[in-house]
Amino acid sequence: MINIGITGPKGFVGTHLFNTLGLSTDKYSLIEFKRNYFEDKVALDFFVSQCDVIVHLAALNRHKTYSVIYETNIRLVSILIDSLNRTKSTPHIIMSSSSQEHNNSIYGKSKKEGRLLLLEWAKEKNATFTGMLIPNVFGPFGKPNYNSVVATFCHQLSKNETPIIEVDRDLKLIYVNELVNLIIDCINQKTNKSEYKVKHTSENTVS
Repeated sequence: MINIGITGPKGFVGTHLFNTLGLSTDKYSLIEFKRNYFEDKVALDFFVSQCDVIVHLAALNRHKTYSVIYETNIRLVSILIDSLNRTKSTPHIIMSSSSQEHNNSIYGKSKKEGRLLLLEWAKEKNATFTGMLIPNVFGPFGKPNYNSVVATFCHQLSKNETPIIEVDRDLKLIYVNELVNLIIDCINQKTNKSEYKVKHTSENTVS
């Protein structure tokens, strides 16, 4: 039995991962996580100490103030690391980063720096770490104007709005259930890879 904790279990990817793992109760035990644990050291430490694997999905994708995105995402990683150190826990950490690491966006910068912080912790503690650089994800429960460009596009069309494409480019995509299966593979195989570039499974040009 593998004890798995998911930060952000109510989010887009987290919901699908939680539901999929819940179908295999003979293999996986899901450790409860609530958003307020990041503000409650006792609750967070109890959560961390129970986990064989922590899938860190919690992050802020959008905000009208860019600095808030950066500060929030770095803070969440730092709080998690502090808890790992306090409890002397070394679970397998899987972090969802983004293919946007390689552009100049504040979100991409925050995800890259967060991944490197966890990588540094894993090296120091000789722990297993998987840093997943993920392309655009689409599928059920994606939120328009927040975590899925496909959801945004479909929502605008359904409202008879005209989608606005600010930059012509090739859009690399992965379906959310395909991503979930890759995360579960990383859990089962104990993948130790600091920069795991998840391959897109479809591609479309938007212009």
